[in-house]
Amino acid sequence: MTNGPIDLQEWVGRQDVVEDVASGQSAARLATLLERDDATTPPGSDADAQTLFPLGHWLHFSEDDVPMTELGTDGHVRLGGFMPPVDLPRRMWAGSDLEFHAPITAGQTLTRTTTIESITEKTGGSGRLCFVVLCHEVSADDVLATTDRHTIVYREPTTSGNVGSAAKPPRKDTPAPEGWDWARSVRPNEVMLFRYSALTFNSHRIHYDYPYVTEVEGYPGLVTHGPLTATLLLDAFMKNHPEATVAGYKFTAKSPLFAGEQIHLVGRRIDETTHEVAAIAPGGKTAVAATVTTAP
Repeated sequence: MTNGPIDLQEWVGRQDVVEDVASGQSAARLATLLERDDATTPPGSDADAQTLFPLGHWLHFSEDDVPMTELGTDGHVRLGGFMPPVDLPRRMWAGSDLEFHAPITAGQTLTRTTTIESITEKTGGSGRLCFVVLCHEVSADDVLATTDRHTIVYREPTTSGNVGSAAKPPRKDTPAPEGWDWARSVRPNEVMLFRYSALTFNSHRIHYDYPYVTEVEGYPGLVTHGPLTATLLLDAFMKNHPEATVAGYKFTAKSPLFAGEQIHLVGRRIDETTHEVAAIAPGGKTAVAATVTTAP
């Protein structure tokens, strides 16, 4: 008897619970990557009292923290376990909608409960797509700290005509766009991508394997992590608003960015507690669109 087709909806509602301890060392390394003032702990201070960056939970609970034999050809853990067995090979982080309920302090016990909220299959201009929405609830010492609704998109493989022919130099710099309250320019390079992959234990090959990303996935170069761009963007907002308490952060990845390219991080105030922020790619196209909500 042959098995019938797989119903991906059977994975909706599945839960996974994992624990970790909030790491002051990881927090300090992220601060070093972002060139923040809290990159080093002053002599005599209590390192365990360090408050993590709002997105600091991304430094824990790596999906790819599995034996090598459990990884797929793209470097991510193979599908079909907790994650549904989507038959589309190209994976991207499409965005997150985050609420920050309480700060996380180094040394606290973290518990992340992940629920697969929805699985939606669509057909777009680039072919078939599958969107998987995960709800991560992160508690610190049994107090809900962060709710992170994370959307992953799976895409069809590149066509044979595009594979191996897309490699080209980074796009040329363009001036920062006008009409924003502030702008900050960054240029993530291969070293930064490597450091972020190491910090988050992310083994997705599109971020470090040039032959793979250009010859198999058809991108023009190493892909800058979506969460790295989102982190740089929120960090830029916080550096421009040091007095603000971030209560929410919602971002959507609209197009990929590549190592060596200049990115303009920009923002403007919408009202007392709402700010529009964006990562602008060379040429002026919005690569990441986001909203930051602050406490009154």
